[in-house]
Amino acid sequence: MEWDVNFCFSHVPQLSSLFHHSGNGWCTREYNIKECGYDGGDCTTFNQKYPDCDVEFPTLLGNGYCNGGAYNSQKCGYDDGDCLDKKELAESNCNVDRPDLLGDGVCNGRAYNTVECNWDSGDCLVFNAEYPDCNVEFPELIANGWCSGGEYDVEECKWDGGDCVAPEYSPA
Repeated sequence: MEWDVNFCFSHVPQLSSLFHHSGNGWCTREYNIKECGYDGGDCTTFNQKYPDCDVEFPTLLGNGYCNGGAYNSQKCGYDDGDCLDKKELAESNCNVDRPDLLGDGVCNGRAYNTVECNWDSGDCLVFNAEYPDCNVEFPELIANGWCSGGEYDVEECKWDGGDCVAPEYSPA
């Protein structure tokens, strides 16, 4: 594939970093244009395999780690297979930053503990049975022996699972 590196750098000036080398085996999004020879050929396979996949770091596809977000989509082959066990969650609108935390044996709060994410892939079922209206970021802080205060020290969270004293029993 022919391309002119000077033309590429003149049209994409922010790419003239000394640290980048087209043709180094890493597909770089900004160089993945015709003028740059699709990153000196580094993005050819990526473009053929996933023509509609638009992610910041194409080289992360298929790196053995489910990167989530746009990577975990049909357009990107569910992170080139890294997220296949999370495919159903992506299709159900489960949008979390770290899909690898789903179903890891720990109840993660907020976006993970939702119907879309199947209650953290089942990790939060016991927690939700005990504290059905307690929506905190770190469920593991409930009933851990320390009064965490704030959103944990409320009736919905049973006064931090008993770690905090209910207001009606506090000394005046």
